[in-house]
Amino acid sequence: MQDNSGAVLPKTRPSDNATPASPQQLDLRGALPRRGNATFLGQQQTMKTILLATAFLLAPVGMASAADINEVLPVDAAYSWSGLYAGVHVGYAAGNSDFFIANPGVTRPLDPDGFIGGVHIGFNQEMANRFVLGAEADIAYNDVDGLTTFSSGLLKSEIKWSGSARLRAGYTFDRTLPYITAGVAAAKYEATLITGTPQGNIPIHDETHIGWTAGAGVEHAFTDKWLARVEYRYSDFGNQDLSIADGVNTIADIDLETHDIRVGVSHKF
Repeated sequence: MQDNSGAVLPKTRPSDNATPASPQQLDLRGALPRRGNATFLGQQQTMKTILLATAFLLAPVGMASAADINEVLPVDAAYSWSGLYAGVHVGYAAGNSDFFIANPGVTRPLDPDGFIGGVHIGFNQEMANRFVLGAEADIAYNDVDGLTTFSSGLLKSEIKWSGSARLRAGYTFDRTLPYITAGVAAAKYEATLITGTPQGNIPIHDETHIGWTAGAGVEHAFTDKWLARVEYRYSDFGNQDLSIADGVNTIADIDLETHDIRVGVSHKF
């Protein structure tokens, strides 16, 4: 190039006069991810979005399923004592009995004891407050007797059978029921004078005594249908007047009380 004076000027390149590029103006294409890497990162972001959306949509379904499972699972119901039942029982009875003759004022203790066995039937009604009210009747065969000396022979006493009709009340602890009971009681009581002579034995008493009974026990339901119990009962059968059949009108009386321990098994219908 020449100026107006004809002097030749040195050639210059555009880059020689250009201002140096600042760091912000540097070509960053080399630092940017390549096309393949950008596609991979985009796919990852898309998958995360899809998974989050799916979890959000399925959460109510999972909660509903859990609620359904809780509703379907069986729950053990409390045992109900209400209903009719019947069963058998055995036990031991110890009696207190006195044979009293007014003239000449003689008293002889008889005190029979022995084993008993019988059947019972009853009905329970369980209340909302866990109290149980019921009624029961029982009858038992008795192998209960006593023997004492009297005059020139022996005096034998026997309880032939006994029974009762009672009310019951208890408080349930699920399958265990402690209870009390009371009611009317009866017993067939015999007394015989054993003479050991050709005259033979002389029956001096053969009556049914009516009295009352009271006691307490514990019953447990081993299954929904089978129950077991243990029970104590006191019975007072009172006393009765009698005449000795010997041709002489002799005023006398005989009384009877018993203490029973019984165990039993019942079937609930």
